[in-house]
Formats: sequence, C-alpha cells, structure tokens
Amino acid sequence: MSSQQPIGAISLMNNHLWWNLTRASANIAMILILLTVLWGILLATRVLKPNDRPAWIRDLHTWLGGLAVSFSVIHILTLIADSYVHFTFVSVLVPFTSSWRPFQVSLGILAFYILVAVQASSLMMKMISKTAWHRIHMASYAQFPLVILHALTSGSDVGKNWYAGFTMSVAMVGAAIIGLRIVAGKASTRRTSSATSK
Repeated sequence: MSSQQPIGAISLMNNHLWWNLTRASANIAMILILLTVLWGILLATRVLKPNDRPAWIRDLHTWLGGLAVSFSVIHILTLIADSYVHFTFVSVLVPFTSSWRPFQVSLGILAFYILVAVQASSLMMKMISKTAWHRIHMASYAQFPLVILHALTSGSDVGKNWYAGFTMSVAMVGAAIIGLRIVAGKASTRRTSSATSK
C-alpha cells in the first residue's frame, strides 16, 4: 500500500505539471502577442519620433513575435500531454475537430495560424512583396480579438474572477493600442493629403 503512494503522488504531480504549464504558457503567449502588437504599432506610427530607434523596435517586434509563437507551441504541446482533456495533434491543429468546446478551441487555432503567418512574413520580408507583407500583417488586428475570445471561453480558469480581470485588462490595453494605430493612421493620411494639395 505504502509503496504505491509515491507512484500516485508522482502521477498527480505530473498531471498538475502539464495543467499548470498549459495555463502559464497560454497567459504568457497572450501577453507576448499584446506586446508584439504594441511594438508593431510603435514602429508603424512612429509616435515616439524623434526619440525612437526604428531598427531596435523592429528587431524587438520580431523577437517578441518569435517568443509568442514559441509559447503558443508550448501551450499546444502541453495540452496534448495533459490527461484532463484528451487532445490530439488533429484536435489542436484542425478547427472544429476538438470534442472539448470545439468552437472556442477553433478560435485559438485560427489565432495561432494568423500568428505564424504574420511572423513568417516578417522573416521573409525581403522575399515577398510589400503589399503581400502588409496584407498579412493587417490580419493581426483580427488575431488579437480571436485570442481574447479564446481565452475568455475555453480552459479551466474561465469563470474565475482573477482570470476574467486579467484577460479583460489585456483586452482593454490591446483595444487602446489599436485605437492609437487608427488615430495615428488618420492623422498621417490628413498630413499627406494636406501636403499633396499644396
């Protein structure tokens, strides 16, 4: 009897390990995606000009995007390793194939593919047209809401006050950042139109 207790304790620890890694990697990935969007908008709008350093911001933007992809992959792999819900590679990579909250999980899958596409376009910037690169990057504005919806509707922490507060805080900061991009973009368009008309 006593000889079986350590085995059971180890098994329980392993189950909690994967569960905690899944939760932690998802939350870290969400914050990294927010920071990636922030640095991308700082680069696009140059709102910190003349005190910014575009090359440094671009490198940090790409690095943060790579980290976001890495933690998203960790999230996916630990979901498969965890025994609470029996995810497979198919159910975490193909939308609407999961038996666990298929729609909510699919939101995360779509967000992951957009994240990978945006990051790949940054790495292949010199190999694709500027128009193609721009269109792919614009998809990140759809990706962020998908991430938030996925976070708010799937997972074991949904319904907990601290998690709802955390996710909504990330959502509000993201909305403010995207709002800054829209306002700065309109201001830039007005300046361009004014300069052209003179």
